[in-house]
Amino acid sequence: MRLIDVQDYGLIDVNGPDDYPYAILSHTWTTGEVSFDDLKDLDVARAKSGWSKIERTCALAQSHGIRYAWIDTCCIDKSSSAELTEAINTMFQWYKNAFKCYAYLSDLPVSQNGNPASDRAKEQLRADLGRCRWFSRGWTLQELIAPEIVEFYDSGWVYRGTKADLRFEIASITDIAKSVLSNSEELSTIPVARKMSWAARRVTTRPEDAAYCLLGIFGVNLPLIYGEGARAFIRLQEAIAKSTNDLSLFAWSEDEHKPSPQTYYGVFAQTPRQFTSCRQLKLIADPLRHDSHSFTITNRGVEFQTSLKMDYRKGDYLMHLYCRDAAVQRPEGRFGMIAIRLVKTSSGFARHLARRVFVDDDDTTTAASPAVDAPRNWDPFLRPVHVPEVITPAESKRLDRRFNDGFRFKLQAPPGVTCELVTYDPCLQKAGRDPGSLRPSYWDPVMSVFLTEGYEYFTGMLYVTFSSRPKEYFVLLCGLMPRAIPPSTSGNTRSSSEARLDAWLALHPPSPSWSNSGSAPSTSPENAVVDLKELISQKAHMHYPRFLARLGQTMRTSVSDGKVLPNRAVMKYRQRRGGLDEGPEEDLPACYRFVSVSGTTKKTNTERIHEVLITLEEQVDSAETFRLQPGI
Repeated sequence: MRLIDVQDYGLIDVNGPDDYPYAILSHTWTTGEVSFDDLKDLDVARAKSGWSKIERTCALAQSHGIRYAWIDTCCIDKSSSAELTEAINTMFQWYKNAFKCYAYLSDLPVSQNGNPASDRAKEQLRADLGRCRWFSRGWTLQELIAPEIVEFYDSGWVYRGTKADLRFEIASITDIAKSVLSNSEELSTIPVARKMSWAARRVTTRPEDAAYCLLGIFGVNLPLIYGEGARAFIRLQEAIAKSTNDLSLFAWSEDEHKPSPQTYYGVFAQTPRQFTSCRQLKLIADPLRHDSHSFTITNRGVEFQTSLKMDYRKGDYLMHLYCRDAAVQRPEGRFGMIAIRLVKTSSGFARHLARRVFVDDDDTTTAASPAVDAPRNWDPFLRPVHVPEVITPAESKRLDRRFNDGFRFKLQAPPGVTCELVTYDPCLQKAGRDPGSLRPSYWDPVMSVFLTEGYEYFTGMLYVTFSSRPKEYFVLLCGLMPRAIPPSTSGNTRSSSEARLDAWLALHPPSPSWSNSGSAPSTSPENAVVDLKELISQKAHMHYPRFLARLGQTMRTSVSDGKVLPNRAVMKYRQRRGGLDEGPEEDLPACYRFVSVSGTTKKTNTERIHEVLITLEEQVDSAETFRLQPGI
């Protein structure tokens, strides 16, 4: 650190600034500032228009009995990237350690009656202060907060008051908490998003400085990479995420009044402006629940350990951020919890409806509806939730087609019968074990869709369970396979995925007998079914992706070997009294007796989706496996 000797304007190097009481200048830069090299020759320095700032600062320091001063324009050798990096990463501390900070407001008018202490002058000061450029610059935020004593001077270098004197006016202008203005140590008590909101309306000359000027506010360090642009603000959020579990970091929102170039977003904000609405955010004081939720930076973006609230009506998920907006109240005077909305993607989640955050009931036990056996709103287990840091407009457009070649399932059952689609063996749900840990990332339980991304060897597996008879379930497999396209006689070939892929489905009940009525294929599919049964029973111990891959390989081989699969399948459940293998047979209730599965492929202008209807009925149709016919 270099300091200016206020007596002769010479520069001295100090390793322990605590031993050298110094004053520090806060100002807005203009043309003609005195640089580090200029100060080596005082004749050159005095010829610059910025010399008056140095001269006045040193004179004030000397009048206050302070021997040294620090000014950012001339005390840093900006030609040295190492020195500049060190200075920016420690600048908050330098301002904090200063004996006094002089804030020079170059556009604050001098008091008209010549007495700045008069009531009229103070009233005019309140009107003029908020219009000063100093309150709109990024770097001056930490220069306001860090020092214990800040003295304000107008354009004529006339003293107008201290930070303590003007704390109410400054708090009104900046939205900074008065506790923080009085003591910078209080920064640790303020939510991340609220601190970001203080910079939302501030500007910097270089885009990278929008992030670098906030390092001290958040107590983090970064290497400086000028030229990286908006990436600097992403790196700042990464550094903050590594140092806190404050979920308000993700409480930003897009400008509601500006058109948005995309529908889906990553979890990080692009600029501090997106935190404008977080000025009154407060953390919810619930240490048990707050401490149980964490997040880390991974190569898949941000990984949250949390539980999501599933909105079946809107087809998305709510992630609570464990903070509230003091300005928003729910009915009956209750404060809600801030949440963001996520949609499922094949690799995790993406944020959508980002024009605002949502205020949700602070209730983790609410059912989806008052109906009996309604689907749960909440996932009962904490599990990894992956959201990319950033989603570009091009990636957002790709996500607009995330259902392309997906499988959407629908259940139809008689009144009083509740079914559920799960991707894990229902028998695993014992002793509080989380069976959802086997849930593949490409299954969307809210939309009941497998997101395939058009992968030509995709395989998905579902267990269809009954709430009143959890041990009586069956397995449904679906998948994609390349279509053998004969050579075109006209020379034209179809290159789209719709022209290249076929969809298939297969059923496998673990224990019941099959109904083989109806017309059978020319090559009986029963062998394929037997292979499928054997594979499920013998290979269930395999790693889940390998297990699914083997299942898919078996079914694709069956089809390619000429085993034509009909487009409808029905199976009949029967169970023996006293167990599966002993006692007389007993028919299950009629609503459970027959399960019919049918599928159709629907196409829109942008995508095609394979819709599968699972119906509990009494009529037996034909076979055990089937293949979806390609849409026309």
